[in-house]
Amino acid sequence: NLHKAHIIEDVVAPQLRGARFVEPREIGERLCNQLSIYFLHVGQLEVFSHILAGIDTALWDLALRKANRSFAEFMELSETSAQSYATSINADDLERLIPHHASLGQTHFKLKIGFAEHGNREIVERAARLCPSGSRIMVDSNQSWTLATARDELRKLEDLSPYFAEEPLPANAPLADWEGLAASTDIPLAGGENIYGIENFCAMANVGLRILQPDVAKWGGVSGALDLARAMPQGSILWPHFMGTAVGQVAALSITAVLAGNSSCEVDVNENALRTDLCGDIITVRNGRVDLPSEPGLVVPPVPDLLATFADGRDAGPMAEALRSGIS
Repeated sequence: NLHKAHIIEDVVAPQLRGARFVEPREIGERLCNQLSIYFLHVGQLEVFSHILAGIDTALWDLALRKANRSFAEFMELSETSAQSYATSINADDLERLIPHHASLGQTHFKLKIGFAEHGNREIVERAARLCPSGSRIMVDSNQSWTLATARDELRKLEDLSPYFAEEPLPANAPLADWEGLAASTDIPLAGGENIYGIENFCAMANVGLRILQPDVAKWGGVSGALDLARAMPQGSILWPHFMGTAVGQVAALSITAVLAGNSSCEVDVNENALRTDLCGDIITVRNGRVDLPSEPGLVVPPVPDLLATFADGRDAGPMAEALRSGIS
């Protein structure tokens, strides 16, 4: 992330100074036209996608503040909260975390599987015994399986009816592999945090990827996720992926709120000060839902003193110097 910050300062920021826009996507398109060849030359097109995603989200926030409107007001949402689910639950923490998050009203629980020290079926069976009636379990193997392994492991889980299996194959596996896996199992397949571009999402959806999981911090930002929701094939559903700071988490929850009953957003169960403290106590799960900020803007501004503690002491860039000196 420090590397990306330096690229923004040195390469991207000069192209942003004085830029004007009506919609945030216009800036992304302009930067693509100006800088795509540069990032192709240096072999960092995906890093460029991450940067563009962050800029898009930031511009949504700035534009909403200028308009003195919250995201919910701008989008004319009748429901100003988003459905959430508990994610990244480790095998060692099932007994502690599932009952706790069930008490918060969450009804979907995503488990980490695919590690040799734990049996995948055993993990799901243990979790199922802990879940309240009507709850659903999802599994995430984080791109760690081959096609043959994925077929075998999902076959062992089918009678337990996971709601979906996330990233059972690498995102760049051949489409034929994804199609073959989808045809071989009754468990819906999910993925998206490592997919870039609407055309690639749609191509994977057309061969059997059922739950699309764009990450607002890695591709597209808010604009890209909204565009994908409109473009995805019939029968697909969009559940935003997110694992990081409060800023991106609220952006992902905002996308979920737009999609309403057809979507849910993951909220990590593990401690992370960048999520729980950076913007104050804004990500609180009640009855399984998280309220969107009601003030103008997309997110609540980070707490300056806390933000400064994350500045790398070795970094001499202007952003880090501003943070260390207390300049906002």
